[in-house]
Amino acid sequence: MHRLTDNPETLLALYRISQAASVSQTPHDAYMIITEQLQRLFAPKAAAISLINPNTSLLEIEYALGYPSKTSELGIHPGKGLSGRAAFNGEPILCNDVENDTRYVKLIEGVRSKIVAPMISSGHIIGVISVDRDTPNAFTQRDLNQLVYIADESSQVLQSVWYRRQLSNQSEQLNALIEVGQNIVSNFETHSLWETVTEAAMELTRARLCTLQLFDSKTNKVKLLTARPLNDEYTRNVGEIDLSESLAGSAIRTKRQIEFNNITTPDYLDLKDVPRDSEVTSCLSTPMIYEGSVTGILNVFTKVRHRFPNSERRLLQAFADLAAVAAQNAELYNRVFNSEERLRKSERLTTLGLLSAEIAHEIRNPLTVIKLLFSSLNLQYEESDPRNKDKQVIKEKFNQLEEIVSKVLSFSKAPEGIFTLWEIDELVADTCLLVRHKMRQLKIELEHQPALQKLRVNGNKGQLQQVLLNLIINASDAMPNGGRLTISTTHESNEKGKFAILYIEDTGSGIPENLVERVFDSFLTDKPEGTGLGLSIVKRILRTHHGDISVSKTGQTGTTMRIELPAHKQI
Repeated sequence: MHRLTDNPETLLALYRISQAASVSQTPHDAYMIITEQLQRLFAPKAAAISLINPNTSLLEIEYALGYPSKTSELGIHPGKGLSGRAAFNGEPILCNDVENDTRYVKLIEGVRSKIVAPMISSGHIIGVISVDRDTPNAFTQRDLNQLVYIADESSQVLQSVWYRRQLSNQSEQLNALIEVGQNIVSNFETHSLWETVTEAAMELTRARLCTLQLFDSKTNKVKLLTARPLNDEYTRNVGEIDLSESLAGSAIRTKRQIEFNNITTPDYLDLKDVPRDSEVTSCLSTPMIYEGSVTGILNVFTKVRHRFPNSERRLLQAFADLAAVAAQNAELYNRVFNSEERLRKSERLTTLGLLSAEIAHEIRNPLTVIKLLFSSLNLQYEESDPRNKDKQVIKEKFNQLEEIVSKVLSFSKAPEGIFTLWEIDELVADTCLLVRHKMRQLKIELEHQPALQKLRVNGNKGQLQQVLLNLIINASDAMPNGGRLTISTTHESNEKGKFAILYIEDTGSGIPENLVERVFDSFLTDKPEGTGLGLSIVKRILRTHHGDISVSKTGQTGTTMRIELPAHKQI
């Protein structure tokens, strides 16, 4: 074998091929450069670069000179034909007369001589390069050696181009995933959310079809919610089906991605959610998992038989998990809005509770007379509860009055519930989590500044969160064009003990000067639709917790409310 340096033409060809690694934007560009050098060195009748398809394991022509276009669609099993033999054994082949070689498979007319060299990268055969001439004995061992050098250099170049292309694709996918993730997380309309998920999965994977199904663990059924491209007939026909009738069953039971290489076989005829589409062949089912439970399935279908690489599988799993979290966020967001609506209704209902004090005051004397008259009955009720002490008297003598007073008094006293120790900053953080999406929607920057040390208070978590929610809602109403809301925690000590202090500071328009002194009075409001009960309820709740609230400062640049609650020992 002659040394490589003995042939300047070979050196020049290898140099130009090596340059393809840096100048080629796509594998096709590299194929063109390699084939140009084959043509310059060998002046062939035909030449081809054939690669092993990882999905089919067949040797397929990727780029060729002198071959009709339809031959690129042919696949050869490794071991068949001269090219397949070289791909199977990893050894170069020189054939001086193909008509006398039983291994030869004719693809084009007029070929008499052929040389083939395997392409090997990292110890793996990835394909072959073949060169054909139309006369017998047209190649020498030196020609075969040259082709081996070309094949070796081409393998490294293609591997470099593929790797760079893979990095570029992964970068694009990551950017797309981040962009889509932001869109999904900010989407709180459930139906629109599912459409966004499937459309994004289509875009990320360039699939032929994408479907999304929700899983109900109670009924053990899956329900098809949407399909992209939109197919009303398919969606309507599939609907809700048992898990045993669904392609998604395996992925749901195992909580793992399941790949179906060919869903066109008779094995899948009994599954109702398999698309009866000749253009759909392979499928990857990816479970949507939230806190360890499967909530749905994202199915991606490809047009041709496809083996999903690890990069695609990881991408779809991350995307499906993101969609599951987004679905929970949408549900949480709806609960927050429902809670706010219930809070508004609670204000109106509390009107009756506050009115009860006035009513009770007016009828206190007659009720006292009734109580004295029947004191001899020696009823065993707590003295502090007039409902219990006078219950029987009201039933017997003033049935109508008893009905009114009982209902009204039930509103006049807020239930204390169960008081337990809570870390104040955890309560604030949980509340901020509930309202974060609404604050973002209102263009309000919400910031929580926790205390330097952990502070615990004794109270009812629901009522304390109601206090915070009410103050946050009031602050957001004062910032219709957006702003900043800061909740900071600290502590103070005095002769009465240690107190946890919360400051709720907004950048709104402030409280009108004529209302500052009476802002916690019942029915006081400057809102057309307000009841004037929000802050009065807040104050009553805090007083039942042995705390208080006050206006720390207010003006055109904003308002700061101050809450104090008795603090327990440091954690």
